[in-house]
Amino acid sequence: MKATIAPALALAALLSFAAAPAEAQLSRTFVSNALGNDANNCDRPTPCRTFQRAHDNTLAGGDITVLDPGGYGAVTITRGISIINDGIGEGGVLVSGGATGITVAAGSSDAVSLRGLTIKGIGSGGGNGIVFNSGKSLIIENCAVRTLTTIPGAGIGIFVRPSTSATVTVTNTLVAQNVGVGIWFSVATSAVSLNGVLDRVAVYDGQSSGVLVDQESGTGSNVQVTAVDSIAAGNASDGFVVQRTGGGTASLVLTRSTSANNTAAGLRVIGASRFASLTVGESTITGNGSSWSSSGTLQSYGDNNVIANSDGNPAIPTVIRPK
Repeated sequence: MKATIAPALALAALLSFAAAPAEAQLSRTFVSNALGNDANNCDRPTPCRTFQRAHDNTLAGGDITVLDPGGYGAVTITRGISIINDGIGEGGVLVSGGATGITVAAGSSDAVSLRGLTIKGIGSGGGNGIVFNSGKSLIIENCAVRTLTTIPGAGIGIFVRPSTSATVTVTNTLVAQNVGVGIWFSVATSAVSLNGVLDRVAVYDGQSSGVLVDQESGTGSNVQVTAVDSIAAGNASDGFVVQRTGGGTASLVLTRSTSANNTAAGLRVIGASRFASLTVGESTITGNGSSWSSSGTLQSYGDNNVIANSDGNPAIPTVIRPK
């Protein structure tokens, strides 16, 4: 009898274990510096400690909410989610040792949003602040990306280089004191369209260029960026740059913006005229090593202030406003 009962009990226990549900993902998760633990399930009463643990426990389309100030670690985002810090103090990611603070490697239909975050290099600096590799869209709002001080070639504040067509918007954000380019728009492959928007963005005191719009890879790819009410100032190279070295087009439209006190050119265009273009209106170019330099198409609406640059302030070529 015992020989019959024991296997039956063992089988029942095994079936019970197999039927136990996996931990459910949530549509809204929470992180806390004070109370968080990555052994938790990340709901409001039992928050997690790191962004990565919360991300892994958040459903696509869901939110991660920061509950209190603190550092929450680097994260790789592979689905459409939002990370939100609305005024509780610093919701931070400290970056060192060549790492990247936030990497977005989402699907081609995924929308990602980052709000109220600080990404900061410490110690040996860190590789890059925010890197966008793939996804349908990314919105960066009310963020700061600072002091990424690793070796030249990295140390980029915001690096947008998708392998899929995408839209990236950066608004009300500070990018400062980084070794690499402040904000770099590019593409990683052929037949990709990248649309970028900068709105009330400040790029200060970098050791390279402030904003770079760069079509450097892929036949038939297009990189188009619009910047409004933004500033590139005090950078060790150029302020705003458009460059085309690949097989597509690169363009920047700059409105009500400022390029000031940059070591090299306030505005620079590199590439054949019909493939690389920068159009500027209602903007100020001042205190730079040179006002502008162009081997492509540089044109203005004739309403800019070009003053106090080291090259004597040559007038930017003018295009007549359409009626």
